[in-house]
Amino acid sequence: MHPTLFSIGPLKIHTYGVLIAFGILLALFYLSKQAKYNGLGYQKILDITIYLVLSGILGARIFYVIIEYRNFEGDILGIFKIWEGGLVFYGGFLTAFATGYFLIKKNKLPIWKTLDLFAPAIPLTHTLGRFGCFFAGCCYGKETNILWAVTFKNPDSLAQPVLNIPVHPTQIYESLSNFIIFLFLNWFQKFKKFDGQIAWTYIILYSVMRFTVEFFRGDERGFVLNGLLSTSQLISLILIVFAIFMMTIMRKKKLAGKND
Repeated sequence: MHPTLFSIGPLKIHTYGVLIAFGILLALFYLSKQAKYNGLGYQKILDITIYLVLSGILGARIFYVIIEYRNFEGDILGIFKIWEGGLVFYGGFLTAFATGYFLIKKNKLPIWKTLDLFAPAIPLTHTLGRFGCFFAGCCYGKETNILWAVTFKNPDSLAQPVLNIPVHPTQIYESLSNFIIFLFLNWFQKFKKFDGQIAWTYIILYSVMRFTVEFFRGDERGFVLNGLLSTSQLISLILIVFAIFMMTIMRKKKLAGKND
């Protein structure tokens, strides 16, 4: 809709980058409150968060470049222009999850309790991130005639293939869904039965939502199984099964008095 928030001479401030930055700041504020409430060292949480953000952005961009490598033929420098859009969430999530697990263990914090702390902050940040996608025009939906369809008209929009065509506002679908997940996880923390339950619940909820929204996406993003599923849908299914398996194992350990 409005890829560029404003310009200062030749310098363009992209709406996508501003919303991502605001989402990160909002997550940091949330984590500061939660760290104190849960008796975890805020400074350690802050340090880990910075590494999670950096590794997440790096992983998300690498996955995007791998999937959309044709877009960078003859434009190698374009690989580094992340402020213009182009991040694959699952790439960032998996990279950040591995980084977080390593750093939490290194800092001798309770692993699953700390991951439960971080879990709601992810959909909170993602809520703003998907709004950024909406303004940039990436991750657009399929053509449709529904009442709430949106039409990208800005010539600088990343939704070039569907410019001036009504499409599903898939970015808004995800943004609102992420905010609902954030609210639910916050509420559910009061009822969790074991450490790690919030983190795995987030993975299940997001994966189910992402699997569903993918049916309405119209952008090129890679498909598997002869086009039956998108790459993200396959990853979603794997994560759902794995998360349910882990929750079952951890619940049994808790009942046996062996939960970490």
